Amino acid sequence: MIEDRFGLENDEGAAGLYMGSVTQGMFGGGFLYTNRDTLSVGLVLGIHQLASNDHGLDAPSLMESFTGRPEIRRFIKGGELKEYSAHIISEAGIGTMPKLVAGGMLIAGDAAGFALNLGLTVRGMEFAIASGVMAAETAIEALNQNDTSATTLSGYEKRLRESFVLPDMETFRNAREVLDRQRLFTVYPRFICELFDELFTIDDGPKEGLYASAKRVAKKYVLNIDTIKDLLAARKL
Repeated sequence: MIEDRFGLENDEGAAGLYMGSVTQGMFGGGFLYTNRDTLSVGLVLGIHQLASNDHGLDAPSLMESFTGRPEIRRFIKGGELKEYSAHIISEAGIGTMPKLVAGGMLIAGDAAGFALNLGLTVRGMEFAIASGVMAAETAIEALNQNDTSATTLSGYEKRLRESFVLPDMETFRNAREVLDRQRLFTVYPRFICELFDELFTIDDGPKEGLYASAKRVAKKYVLNIDTIKDLLAARKL
C-alpha cells in the first residue's frame, strides 16, 4: 500500500520535489506525488533549453534517468505504468495575460496563463480550480440575468482580483526572469550537497570546525560576484 511505502497514515499524502542533477543542469526539476491509489512522477523542463542543449538530451532519456535514481526507484519499484502525458506550461506571467472577459466568454486556467514556476514548485492547479469556480459563479449570475455581455461578465475579473489568483500572479511577475539563471540548477545544488557532505561525514581523521568547513565550501561555490548578482535578482521574487 502507498501508506506503508511512504510511512503515511489515514488521509495523509507525500510530495517530493527535486532539483539539480535530475535535469542535468537545465532549468527545471522533478516531482513525485502520492494520490489515493497511484503515484504521479515527472519532470518539469525549460523547453528552450531542452531543445537547444549540447548533450543530445531529450525528455524520455531524462525521465528514465530520473526514475532510475535511488531516491525515486525505491518508491516506484514493482509499480505498473498506467498512463503518461506531456503538457506545455505557460510561464509568460501576468505581463502577457490575455483579455479574460468578452461577450459570452470567460477565460480561466491554462488558457488564461494562470501558472507560476517558482523553481521549487510549479503552481497551476489551484489557479485553475479557483478561476474555474469564479468563472462558473459569474456565468450563473449572467445567465440568471439573461445577459452575457462583457459588462455583466466583468464581475469575473473582480472576483479574481479579490482572491489570491491575480494578486499572486502580480507578486511573482518576475519569477521567470529570476529562474532563468542557470546557477540555480547547477552551482547552488552542488554547493548544498557538498556542504552537507562536509558537515556530516565522519572519517578517521581529525574534524575541522563547522564554520571552517562551511567557509571552505562556500568559498569554492558562492563567495563570488555571481552570487551577489543572483541575490540582487532574487529580490524581484
